[in-house]
Formats: sequence, structure tokens, C-alpha cells
Amino acid sequence: MQRAGYDATFARAMVADALGQPHPAAADAAGATKAPAARARPKSDMVGPDPAGNAIRDAGRDIPVLFRIEAPRVMLLQGLLSEAECDAMVALSRDRMQRSSVVNPATGDENVHEARTSTGAMFQVGEHPLLEVLEARIAAVTGVPMEHGEGFQVLNYKPGAEYQPHYDYFNPKNPGEARQMAVGGQRVATLVIYLNSTPAGGATTFPRIGLDVAPVKGNAVFFSYRLPDGTLDDRTLHGGMPVVSGEKWIATKWLRERPYRVGS
Repeated sequence: MQRAGYDATFARAMVADALGQPHPAAADAAGATKAPAARARPKSDMVGPDPAGNAIRDAGRDIPVLFRIEAPRVMLLQGLLSEAECDAMVALSRDRMQRSSVVNPATGDENVHEARTSTGAMFQVGEHPLLEVLEARIAAVTGVPMEHGEGFQVLNYKPGAEYQPHYDYFNPKNPGEARQMAVGGQRVATLVIYLNSTPAGGATTFPRIGLDVAPVKGNAVFFSYRLPDGTLDDRTLHGGMPVVSGEKWIATKWLRERPYRVGS
């Protein structure tokens, strides 16, 4: 792992930050290991960020990578958004929240379904200056062009609310889902940004790989489902576990294989 760019001291410090714990005792000056600078991305046939070390460099700062899995590709980024940006996203959304819907596989229409019990707000790409800033940051960090992103969807989960396990990509054999692919093609990756820290419950769960990601304000989980051969990875089955106490706010950004614009 050292040869692959892993640095134990840096990784332990980042995990301590994420958990709100004090850093492990520093090594003496002679043997101290500095956090490695983020390196240039190697070329890859996979969708999404491919950092060589423990962080992704963006706009003069390092965004720590708390963990990454290669099969399927899942990555947890620390502090992708600041606390102020998270609060601003929630404030932008409060007055436009409606019951969340799902895509009807037969018709392609958006319908309310018992499997999804959150409320949500949809935004157009670039609708607000804050969204423009965040969309540019996401493009820089993921390597997926900004024009390939759908508009943000901000979701709010109250106690008991959940989103049962599902796939974000479309099944082209279903006429309604094929209709959704007419603009921008297939979805290839998802970024879920946590806009608050949920006291209990509300984890993003990946049941086929035994992974749960707890909601921590400012962090973001990225996962891609298009494999190098063009097939879709069903190990990215995921869901939002029921909120036990407090509430959960997230912002979701879906990324397409081609430029995406509604009505284009």
C-alpha cells in the first residue's frame, strides 16, 4: 500500500478529523511523515476521480480521500463542501420541497412511490451562483465534464424516512427508462453530498458489498457504475437507511455519459 501512495500517518490524521477526535501523537521531527501532495491523475478507463495518494487537489487545497474501493468504485471525500456552503444549499431548498418521486420504468414519468419517503427540491444546472461554483468543483474533482451533470437534487429525510435499495442507472429494456436516456445517455456515476450530520440512522448503504456510509456534514460519497467494457456494475445497489433521530439533508448529483440538458 505504501508503494501505491498510501501514507499511514496522513490517513490516521484524516480519519481522526472526520470523527472529531484528536490526532494521533506526532512522530518526532526526524521521523515525521508529511502529508503527501496530491498527484496528477493517471489515465483510467473508469469514471470518476483516480487519485494516486490520499487527497485530490482542487483550487489550491487538498480534499482528503477517507477511503476508496475499486470494485465497485466507491470513494468518500472529506469536506467537499464547507459548512457555510452546506447551510446555503439547505436554505435554497426549503421553500421548494415536495414529496420525492421515482422514475416509472414503463412510462418514464416521475411518480411518488412508497419505497422513497423523502421530500426533495430540483434545481436547473447553473440556476444559482452557488450551484455554479459547486458544479465546477465537482467537475474538477471527479473529472467528469460539468455539462454531463444533471441539476442538483436536494433531499430531506425526517425520522423514519428512507429510500429503499435501488440503482441510479437506467435499464434500457424498460421503455420509460429508455426515454430518460434520450438526453445525455446513460447515467454513469453519482455523487451524494451530506449537508448535515445526522444524529442516528440515515446511512447510505451498499448491501451487496456490506458498506454503510454515515452522513457527516460536508463529506461526499462518489460511486460509478460504468465499467471499462461499458457494462453496468450491479454491485452499486444502494439505499438510504431510515433516519432514527434528527433529520438528514443531502444533495445528489447524477453524471451522464454525454452532455445533459433538458429540452436539448
